Amino acid sequence: MADPFATAGELAQYIGSAAPSALSRVQQLLELASSTIRSFCSQTLSVVVDDVVTVYPTASTLLTLPQRPVTAVSSVMVDGVAETDFYVMPRGIRSGTLASPGSAWASGATVTYSHGYAESTEEYKTIKSICLAAASRAYTMNERGQSEVLGSQWGGASALESAGFAPEVFLTPGEKLILTRFKRGPVR
Repeated sequence: MADPFATAGELAQYIGSAAPSALSRVQQLLELASSTIRSFCSQTLSVVVDDVVTVYPTASTLLTLPQRPVTAVSSVMVDGVAETDFYVMPRGIRSGTLASPGSAWASGATVTYSHGYAESTEEYKTIKSICLAAASRAYTMNERGQSEVLGSQWGGASALESAGFAPEVFLTPGEKLILTRFKRGPVR
């Protein structure tokens, strides 16, 4: 399981409060927000080193890999033989064989590669800010965990109390729009 995109201390700073007393609750909300983002994008997004994947055969010169961006490839095996005639692209690897395009991937391949965004990149910072926003919505909904009256009791109608309601971690339409560029595209 990948780590959350942000820490409890960063969330406290984001919402402008002292370090939260319920660190395990905050950690869980950050994990849920990170999982929601990863699920929406169908990507890990954070750095993973030496991930191994077996890719189906393709006639294309581009062998797309499931996790992106591809940052390094340490080995490519085709039918048990090391393949070295390729170059790395953000979506995968392209065959360097021009004489018969795609012939290198006609049998598929087992690829060991690294992928994801480093914490210093603008892309990671964008993802982190969305994680903090989603976690803070759930945390500040009822941060004291006490009963609060929501709405009014006008005309004798009873008000809804928020105690006992689990916090909801969700992405707003605007956040989904921003994250769309990080979603997995077609894998051939």
